Amino acid sequence: MTTLGRSERDRSLAAAVPETQDPPAPAVPAGAMPARPRPRRTWIAAIAGVLILPIAVAAVLTYTAAGSDDRAAIAAAARVVSAADMESEFGVRVSLVAVTANGGLVDVRFTVVDKDKAGHILHDSASMPELFVEKSGAVLTTRNPMAHKALTLLDGATYFLLFPNSGGVIQRGTPVSVVIDGIRLAPVDAQS
Repeated sequence: MTTLGRSERDRSLAAAVPETQDPPAPAVPAGAMPARPRPRRTWIAAIAGVLILPIAVAAVLTYTAAGSDDRAAIAAAARVVSAADMESEFGVRVSLVAVTANGGLVDVRFTVVDKDKAGHILHDSASMPELFVEKSGAVLTTRNPMAHKALTLLDGATYFLLFPNSGGVIQRGTPVSVVIDGIRLAPVDAQS
């Protein structure tokens, strides 16, 4: 009888017993993670997101539309005054309402005739001017009224406010009113 060394015996045993191997794994691109089954929590979160997200979006849009309806009703009910009355009450003369930036913005320019009266318009966020579109009843507001807080007003100086032209509601020739504190300037036609 021949005596085999340990390593020879292991080799002969390995040759006698067929190896069972798993099928080769599919090639995974470099840097990619192999696919694995998703836990139940992930599926529940995905389903909840599909169901809850549209409801949340609808609620936000409804709330925003309701807020704009309130603003439109307030602007429509505002007392209409002439340019001279607006000047004497608020110390500003609106000199231009124009569509700019390829229709994306509305530029409103005004000249300060009395800085003491005009001061609260840009320094009080509740008194920021709004634009009321006569035909559609839409109301445009500035995005960030607080950005104008540091502004120092001077008599005789001309200033401007930019309003986003949401949905392109204001075009050249559209009648627009500037609304400040429940007072609405008689409509002026927008320029471009």
